[in-house]
Order: sequence, then structure tokens, then C-alpha cells
Amino acid sequence: MPRTLFTLFGLPVTAYALGMTLALLLAAGAWLLHARRQGIPARAAEAFLLLALPLGLLLARLAYVLIRLPFFIGRGDLLALRFWQGGATLWGALAGFFLAGLLAAKANRLAAGKLLDAAAPAGLLLLALGRLCEGLAGQGFGEEAPPQLSFFPLAVQNQWGEWRWAVFLLAGCAALAFVWLVARTRGLRLGGRALLALMLVCASQMLFESFREDEFLRWGFVRAGQLVPALILFGLLLWGLRHRPGLWPWPRHQAIAGFALLILVITACEFALDKTTLSSLLIYGLMLLSVLGLFHLTRRVALGAPRA
Repeated sequence: MPRTLFTLFGLPVTAYALGMTLALLLAAGAWLLHARRQGIPARAAEAFLLLALPLGLLLARLAYVLIRLPFFIGRGDLLALRFWQGGATLWGALAGFFLAGLLAAKANRLAAGKLLDAAAPAGLLLLALGRLCEGLAGQGFGEEAPPQLSFFPLAVQNQWGEWRWAVFLLAGCAALAFVWLVARTRGLRLGGRALLALMLVCASQMLFESFREDEFLRWGFVRAGQLVPALILFGLLLWGLRHRPGLWPWPRHQAIAGFALLILVITACEFALDKTTLSSLLIYGLMLLSVLGLFHLTRRVALGAPRA
């Protein structure tokens, strides 16, 4: 449990909670400024913000509770309703983000794709800041780093004084890079930037989740942080094959077979990490290539080939 800095209205305030509050304020300010530059009406921008914050929080908590439902069912203290005691998922927050975009756009008679495209960089900024704040909660650590590499920013000391790989810093820096990549991408159809951001997040999280060796959600031996983004990417692949058939010039079954093959490789890599003595560097290298393959395949099918 993260250390309490002070209490506010009887509720504990931790360094993580304080950091996330500042992150939300920064992301909200960035969104309002960027929305104006992108031609989003102020009323629509404010509506999106007022919807995204509560929906993101509620769905992030709901997804966490559903994933750990057997644990919460066995308790009679309403722990599921105590948001301040921690427990949320990125995937529920993403659902809240997209739902807020759809509702705000409809209420203001605006194309949902236009609003979500404009909101994508701010959403990625919040993700980046949120990942960086994870370290304040003692989360986002990998395996113990060797002595010669036990220094910041590659590794961070945990509460027991062990130097662990700083996965939260790697994920946060990646999300910052995605802000730049999505903002500079041109030539996509309406809604394409939002989908591109979603693909980048899903593909990268499959790799980062494998790095983590702290608390993470799972169903048996399957990590929720890898299964959920894989399902989202597969859903986008099927959506692209159905609704944008002209972007994939080859038979549909080839795209599905290629996706399945890459998933099998990633699964094999996960087993190899636990069950073999093969070099971790080699395994993670193969996993990285497979994750990049998933991203590029899904992007090609749903958004088309990247333009120079």
C-alpha cells in the first residue's frame, strides 16, 4: 500500500494520487488548447472533458473489479466501491475515453472521428504521465537489474532496496513518443489518428506487460494486459477487413492467418521465458519483432499503407 502523505476530507492522499491529479490537470489543459487549434468548438471540447474524466475512472475501476471478480465477491466490505484504495485498468479507461468522444460528438452534432482525432494526443499525454506516476505507487517494475546497470533511469530501487528495471519509465517515454508520432501523421481518414493511437498503445502494452514482474492482472497464467490488447487489435483487423476491404489487396484469410501466427510466436516467447534457459535478450527481441508485426498488419488492414 503506497504511503499516505496527508488526508483530505477523511480520505488518504498518496504520492501517486497527487501525481495523477497533476497529470489530469496537465492533460486537460493540453486538450483544451489543442482542441481550439483543431477547430473543435469550445462547448464540445468541454463536454468531452467533463464526460471523459468520470467515465474513464468508473470504467477503469469496473474493468479491474470484473477481472478480479472472485476476489471481490468473497468480501463483504464493499471494497469494489472504494476507489481511493487503488485498483484500475488502462483498458477500462480507454473505453471511457472513446465512449466520451462518441457521446460528446453526438450531443454537439460533430463527427466523432474529428473529435477523437483531436483528443488522441492529449489522451496519449495522460497515459505517458500516468505511467511515469506508477513508480510513485511502487508499480511498473521489472526483474532485478544486474549491478552494472543498476542506475536511474534504467533501473529504480523499490521499497526493499532492490534495483529493478524501470518498466514504468520505458512505457511512459514510449507514450510520449506516440504523442509526436500521432500528431505528425498525415493522410488518414477521419478517425484514423484515434485508431492509430489505440493500435500503438495495444501493441506496445503487450510487450511492456511481459517486462513487468510486480502486481499485474491475470486469468490463470494469461496476463490480462496482454490478452485484452490482442483482442482489441484483432477486432480492429476484422473491422478493417469488413469495412475497408480496398486497403488490403490480398485474400482476407492471409491477414487473419498472419495475425494468428504472430500471436502464437508471442505466446511461445512467454513460455520460453518461464520454461527454458534461452537468452532473455533473444526472446524479447523476437517478441518485439512479433509485436511490431501485429501493429503493422493491423494498421495496414484498417488504415492502409503509411504514406511517405
